[in-house]
Amino acid sequence: MLEKLDTTPGGTDAFFWSDFAELKAITHADKCFSRGDLDQLARLNKTKESSFKPEERWRSLINFCGIRIHDFKKHYPFRVSEDEDTLELSFDGSPGQRLYLGMLIAASMRHLPNTRKGSIAREFEETCFSVFSKLVPEGSEVRATWASGGPEAPYIGHLYQKMIAVARDVRGNPDINPEDFKENNTGDGGIDLIAWHPMADERQGIPISFAQCGCSREDWTFKQAEASPFFHSNHFRVMHNWATYYFMPIDLREFDGRWAYKSKIGQAIIVDRLRLLRLTEQYSLYDKLPAFEFVDETMAMAEY
Repeated sequence: MLEKLDTTPGGTDAFFWSDFAELKAITHADKCFSRGDLDQLARLNKTKESSFKPEERWRSLINFCGIRIHDFKKHYPFRVSEDEDTLELSFDGSPGQRLYLGMLIAASMRHLPNTRKGSIAREFEETCFSVFSKLVPEGSEVRATWASGGPEAPYIGHLYQKMIAVARDVRGNPDINPEDFKENNTGDGGIDLIAWHPMADERQGIPISFAQCGCSREDWTFKQAEASPFFHSNHFRVMHNWATYYFMPIDLREFDGRWAYKSKIGQAIIVDRLRLLRLTEQYSLYDKLPAFEFVDETMAMAEY
């Protein structure tokens, strides 16, 4: 299920190193990852560009796992040993912990085979749909616009046709032509989810929200803008610009709880792992989530 687990994260971000330690704990035969295991990986990577100082990285990641214990509370499926030398899987089967593991794996695309990336990303998008539906005004119409949605998707066909349909639904004036798009483009145009409130009439000037969902650890810095008016205001004009959301399975935080890479966050509302877990709990959405069967596959792995 997971691969390249001897490839350590680049850089020093504690949230990425903590994810890596959690993945190693899930897939280890003893369901744990220790300071000694990290030392061994450091020796394997000593002559590579990915070399690192194991004691420094361990202290950083284990401290960040401690922060996750505090912030995710009962939904965090790991514990730290008393001597802080080992991170142990403590999965209890609860839906909150299952969701956490699902988001952890979705945030680890570099460790997934290409044959599984699409299906896992889709389950992440379905999770985002449920949460997004609760963030827009009550009574809103909510639609998924993601690519490869199948014949039952509300928006199908060439991207031009999809954008015309979206413009119609949000009561915008489209200013696009078929030749503005590549001939075989059936993608989503950077918009995965849309919502609008009809305001009990047919006039323009309604609350609108667009969202993009992404699992990449690097691409979020530009993908957050793909559903924004910056990208689409010339495609269809509306009386009042829409709110833009970007959903990610990454736990995008510093040690003190501030946003990591805040200077790279533009005019999008970021919904990261912590917000996804807390909002799912707040709105009791567990019965609307996908099965996350890939979590069971991952826990069935037994590396030595």
